[in-house]
Amino acid sequence: MERDAGDIIDRWAIAKLKAERIGADESKREYYWFCEGIKELERKYPLVDWQDCQENILAIHGRIWNLEGAVRQGKLDNDLPEVGRRAIEIRNWNKKRVTLKNEINALVGEGFQDIKKDHWSE
Repeated sequence: MERDAGDIIDRWAIAKLKAERIGADESKREYYWFCEGIKELERKYPLVDWQDCQENILAIHGRIWNLEGAVRQGKLDNDLPEVGRRAIEIRNWNKKRVTLKNEINALVGEGFQDIKKDHWSE
């Protein structure tokens, strides 16, 4: 798979949530494709605790998905303070997501560090 380890783990979590929560065939195919990427990482870097990485990134993406859900569906259109609160919380969870991806790439010595410029999540 032609992606760095942090990106594979990150995209795997998104694909898993989509497969579980949306259930479309395309989502399931994408999830299985990224599962193969995880298997490649496990073979290439057997000393890394990939299960822990997967659990952490999945928890982060789950929180982001849950926070974004009501906003995307328009359920909070009349509650702008809540939309703002969620936007800040989403930003903070995205910072944790990017940090974890960077830690994974540094751990295996591949890929690049995702660096934000003039961004609150720095």
